[in-house]
Amino acid sequence: MNEKIQKLQRELYSVLKKAEGNRRKIRISRTICYGGALVYVVGIIALQFAVFSGNGSPFMHDYEANPTPTFLEANKMLIAIIPLFVLITIGSYGLAFYYKKFTEAEQNSIRRIIREMFPDSKSTLLPSELSMSLVQQSNFFGGMDSRYASGYSFGTVIFEIGERQITFRDIVINKGVKENWLSVSAVGRLFLVFQVMFKGLFAKRVENIASTFRGLFAEAKLEKKINGSVVVLPDHLESKLDYLASSIQALKNVNGNKLVKLEDVEFERYFAVYAGDEITARYILTPAMMLRMTELKRKYNRDIMLSFSGNRFFFAVSMSEGFLTLGNSSLTSGEALKGLYDSIIAAREILKDLKLK
Repeated sequence: MNEKIQKLQRELYSVLKKAEGNRRKIRISRTICYGGALVYVVGIIALQFAVFSGNGSPFMHDYEANPTPTFLEANKMLIAIIPLFVLITIGSYGLAFYYKKFTEAEQNSIRRIIREMFPDSKSTLLPSELSMSLVQQSNFFGGMDSRYASGYSFGTVIFEIGERQITFRDIVINKGVKENWLSVSAVGRLFLVFQVMFKGLFAKRVENIASTFRGLFAEAKLEKKINGSVVVLPDHLESKLDYLASSIQALKNVNGNKLVKLEDVEFERYFAVYAGDEITARYILTPAMMLRMTELKRKYNRDIMLSFSGNRFFFAVSMSEGFLTLGNSSLTSGEALKGLYDSIIAAREILKDLKLK
């Protein structure tokens, strides 16, 4: 299989080389755009502090000292802001232009990889709205309010395994902001502005700037319906303030879900199990199943989530670089293609690994 990847790498080299160049230009454009915006906001705040403190500002003319200033003296603020706005505009244009060129090359490469390496799959990389009812059914994102939340899928890959079908999506979710102090107070809104700008500077993908989750989301139909739901989450979430921090408390309040203690010490090092019915949890999470989940966690070495609800099985993996992407590795080294191939292989084997009944 490595020979096929190497062959694809050679065939796609010129395309990937251009994409690598565009990715570097995206980073530069993002720094100019969001860095410039950050400097502007910080400057405005610093100016207001200076004015209200009575110390004045080097960007404001002192009319008492010089009542007849020249145009340049009277408009020092404007002269300082105009170049900054020009930089932000250039950065914004460059970001949009190079992002479009990069994603076109990336998607064409991914289509080629999937078509040649996984001919038995059905795939599409067309962006589409994500069904939030499906996401809520998974119980992964507790406390999510459908009035504020939104989701997007960047592509799907479907595999037929026996008589069953499993669908993998590369998704981004924004849980939204409810009407709290963050959205109604000046300080809260300022905090949100800074949050967006910092994400713009440091997020691994441009699409992640407004998101609270990015990664793999899979779902399949179970052969046998279960009573209630069983949700398996990373064990460290109760002390982690991230996109899943509210899941624990929400699960405790939905359908009487409660923490279920099992007798597998190794499994409980990685996972916490929540279910409305302990008998159902133990029926699904057999010793063999827990062993396979533990191995799956080690294979991914990421935060992974699994849930069983009615006749549906859900699986999610946090991947800040995205699932159906070429990741953050050098595109010309072959690691990007191999990384995508390995991710899809691992995802395709989930139903086989777990041997869902």
